[in-house]
Amino acid sequence: MDSGEQGIKRFSNLRWRYLFALSAIALTILISQGILQYYISQQESDSREVNLSGRQRMLSQKITKTALLFSNAQGPERDQYRKDLAKSLQEWTIAHEALLSGNHKLGVKGVTDREVLLLFNQIRPNFEAIVSGVSSLLADNLEQSLEDDALDSILANEGAFLEVMDRIVDQIDRLAQAKVSRLRKAELVLLGLALFLIFLELRFIFWPSAQLIKSNFKELAEKESKSRKMTLEISALYESLEKSYLELAEAEVEVEDLTLYAQCSPTGDFTYFSEKFSEIMTFGDVKPLNLFIWLENQGYNSKFVQKIKDLLHEGESWEGDLKLVNEEGDFVWLQLHLVPVLDKESQIESLMLISVDETEVKEAQARSQEIHKEKLDKRLKEQQYRSALILEGQEEERRRISRDLHDGIGQYLSALKFSLDGINEVKTFQEEKRLEVSKKLIADVIKEVRRISFHLTPVALSDYGLAAVLNKFADEMSKISKIPVVFENRTGFLSRLEVKTENNIYRIVQEAVNNAIKYSEASQIKIRLAHNTKFLNLEIIDDGKGFDYGKLTQEGHFKASGHGIFNIKERVNFINGQFLLETAPGKGTKIQIDLPLEYK
Repeated sequence: MDSGEQGIKRFSNLRWRYLFALSAIALTILISQGILQYYISQQESDSREVNLSGRQRMLSQKITKTALLFSNAQGPERDQYRKDLAKSLQEWTIAHEALLSGNHKLGVKGVTDREVLLLFNQIRPNFEAIVSGVSSLLADNLEQSLEDDALDSILANEGAFLEVMDRIVDQIDRLAQAKVSRLRKAELVLLGLALFLIFLELRFIFWPSAQLIKSNFKELAEKESKSRKMTLEISALYESLEKSYLELAEAEVEVEDLTLYAQCSPTGDFTYFSEKFSEIMTFGDVKPLNLFIWLENQGYNSKFVQKIKDLLHEGESWEGDLKLVNEEGDFVWLQLHLVPVLDKESQIESLMLISVDETEVKEAQARSQEIHKEKLDKRLKEQQYRSALILEGQEEERRRISRDLHDGIGQYLSALKFSLDGINEVKTFQEEKRLEVSKKLIADVIKEVRRISFHLTPVALSDYGLAAVLNKFADEMSKISKIPVVFENRTGFLSRLEVKTENNIYRIVQEAVNNAIKYSEASQIKIRLAHNTKFLNLEIIDDGKGFDYGKLTQEGHFKASGHGIFNIKERVNFINGQFLLETAPGKGTKIQIDLPLEYK
């Protein structure tokens, strides 16, 4: 099993653990809410029962008072008291039945406590006597004696009703207080359970997750280090190729001895051809007549030939390598020495062509050079291919970690935050402070996870494209670094590019801006984007202290800033772009990238 499959398996197991943790938190929240809602509903019913019981006492007193006033009143006033008495009796009767049997409209469930029911049974005769007395008073044309009897019945039963009703109110209130106490205990138990679950999840899920992510970041850093090493090897291969060419050019090989190939007059007319010369050049019956004309026919410039002629006429020798074409059309390399022969009077008598056939040596060198070049090109392509795979692997790893951070840990941290927000009942001030600190810490962790996820692979890059993510990146870096990072989309570029291209452009901007923040001491950093029908132009400009790029090139890419520039160049090459760097000490830095656009 390779590392990629192992990573997928590890994160798959992590998802199941997160699912378990989230389910446990969700179950705790549901149970807590169910219990709390049940107790709250009970508490609401209890408070209404206490209120209604107290109202029964008030209504019984009002009925007695109104009955007395009704009995002593005359005319219209008596009619008004009759109406008030009838209304009070109706409310009193409905409330009494609601307390016993419940009433949905009044929001009471009815008395279930045995002691309260016994008390209600105790006052039932008094209640019925008062109801009967009031009903008699409300009858039309009632005789005075009967009215007095009804009033006496009301007054006689009121005291006993009020006394027992006071006991009923006290008992209902005690029951309500007991329920409140149980609710407080239940809240404390649920709080302890929630905190215990959070501790278990932090210990056995979130802490191992953090370690796993840390391990993945370390592995990613090692892969980046290997990638940098490979890119440095590519640079070394380029230098090795140039060195090999120089060594081949300067190589000394054994050749045959110098041989007289031909002889000609001072004017260049041939007077003698050796068999070796005729065989090499495949001369047949028709041989060249003049040396200098023959050289020009071989393609050498007339000025070059004239210089040779002038040198020979001055009595000096000429030597050099000539690339010729024989009569069969094959290339022939000759190491040629033209030597003037002087007579007794120091006049040029003839010219001798002394030469060595270097054709096989030159062809061997060319073949060796081609073979070596093919090997180097093959190694370079392999290294570039591996570098491309590593870059793509890094991006995929970043996307996976970013996705797991955002969709996994981020979601569960949010759930944990909601769970903490649901805890309202704490015992002491210290616990309240710890809860507040925990809430703030969770909020900061969520914010940090989102920031890390964005920098690994911003979701907006796949959703909205390059311009949107560069704008968001500039805002984020401005907040983090306290150096204004400004994004300018000068031509309103909104087109989508290949995923590989967009990822590499974002990494280039990320690398360049981070380098500027670390080393430039700039007061402002600008990211400029512009395009036309053929090219996308990207510029990262800072007004910082700049640097000596030539010196950095000589020192190599082993410093932090050197690595950054080298990584940018490699990514630009990877997407077939053009890289330009303008900088000098005290003059800031400008990185310009031109990328060809292919519109279909």
